[in-house]
Amino acid sequence: MSPPDPRPHSLPATHPDGGWGAQRPPLPVLPLGAAPAQCDEETVPVTLRFLALSQSPRHAVDESRAGLLTLLGAVLGTAPGALVVDDGPCPHCARRHALAAKSPTGARRYFAVVRHGGHVVYAVCPFPVGLGLAVAGADHPARARKPARLAAHGGAVARGRCVGPRDGSVEYVVRYAGVKRLPRCVLSVVWEVPFAAGA
Repeated sequence: MSPPDPRPHSLPATHPDGGWGAQRPPLPVLPLGAAPAQCDEETVPVTLRFLALSQSPRHAVDESRAGLLTLLGAVLGTAPGALVVDDGPCPHCARRHALAAKSPTGARRYFAVVRHGGHVVYAVCPFPVGLGLAVAGADHPARARKPARLAAHGGAVARGRCVGPRDGSVEYVVRYAGVKRLPRCVLSVVWEVPFAAGA
């Protein structure tokens, strides 16, 4: 009889697709306005875009907001000024998660925004979505993956789910994204997907 494996952390992920630790190419993050605002992959329901802000810190917040509304308007097929945006704190826990925008027709998309230096990254998704960004150290670059993943997960929790324990009716899909303008950063995107009834 062989002794137990002293490295339990080395066991493979049990999720069918390998879970968050699976090695996949990072999702592309295209410049805002460089391509149609639609999902970037059939199996990935997230649109990721980045915007390089001007050098003026005074205008950065306005530029970031205008870029977000432009992207949401393109995804929802409506004028940015006609959107109703809910990005206030959660009424249950006061955190900012499950941020959403609604068009005049009632169509809704969730979004997340993360900013680093002179760049801002947006994620738009039909499901609650979060973004997390961490700066990778030169000695252990992989250590930035966990804080980026945890930060993204915090934004992907649907409002209302924070008042009770998770009941297993949703799963969180974790992917990493690559922004060429941010070479030392780890960017994680997480979205919450409800399981189909009876599945």
